[in-house]
Amino acid sequence: MNLSQAYEMFMQEQKFRGNSQETISYYKICLNMFIDYCGSDLDVSDLDVILFKGYQLHLQETKNIKRVSVRTYARAVRVFYRYLYFEDLIDININKLQLMKANTEVILPLSDVEVKQLLNSFDVDSFLGVRDKLICMLMLDCGLRRGEVVKLTNSDIDLLNCTLKINGKGSKQRIVSYGNLTNLYINLYKDLRPDVLTSSSDSFFLTIHSEPITHNTIKMLFQDLKTKSGITRLYPHLLRHTFATNYIYNGGNLEVLRVLLGHSTISITQIYIHLASQMHIINDKYNSHLDTLT
Repeated sequence: MNLSQAYEMFMQEQKFRGNSQETISYYKICLNMFIDYCGSDLDVSDLDVILFKGYQLHLQETKNIKRVSVRTYARAVRVFYRYLYFEDLIDININKLQLMKANTEVILPLSDVEVKQLLNSFDVDSFLGVRDKLICMLMLDCGLRRGEVVKLTNSDIDLLNCTLKINGKGSKQRIVSYGNLTNLYINLYKDLRPDVLTSSSDSFFLTIHSEPITHNTIKMLFQDLKTKSGITRLYPHLLRHTFATNYIYNGGNLEVLRVLLGHSTISITQIYIHLASQMHIINDKYNSHLDTLT
């Protein structure tokens, strides 16, 4: 079996498992890059650990991308390798499929001052201003991902109980709650929103032409917000990091946070313990032992 045939089998399996369109697109992009590197006629029996490592070095040296991005592309290839291994199509030690080490960049959540700075940068006298502010509020108040905001529908919102039904990664659903201020802006947005009857879907967030927003809508929004707010490191996922860090900082339970964020394992959520500890160091007065001696 050649690499192209194995790829078709793998992608069919991902659709059968019910993976989201985002996940399938991720595999498609990453694996096609890998196939271009290897050649579509390569026999799968020639796939080995050396080729996997060589591909990562190739990405780093020719694509001019950071090591963390190399890991993102290579992670999909490793899943592909594992699929072929468990289908008895290759015979290698899959435990040796190591990803390139990357320098861990410090995540700096938004401070309370920066959150206020961000939320004050919207024109709340216009439909778009209210819509865009509400998008940011949902990310800050509920920890939503960009894709989860895009997929939010009218029927997902329970105004009575102030909760949202979120369709997360891997078609997993969860319930999250939101606060009074967010509830106020949800109702304000609904009053200003264009006639939903002209929309082709049940999407909650619409453009001024009553069309559902897209991932690109939010991408362009945050590019604009960098200038308006003056927060140059701003990006959508930073608001999710800020929500999670504040949740732990204020005494929230780690397992509850895992459910709220839609993480499959608690090991992913544990990063926010470190971030909350860093926030304590920054915000709390440091009692220097040396000061007590002098």
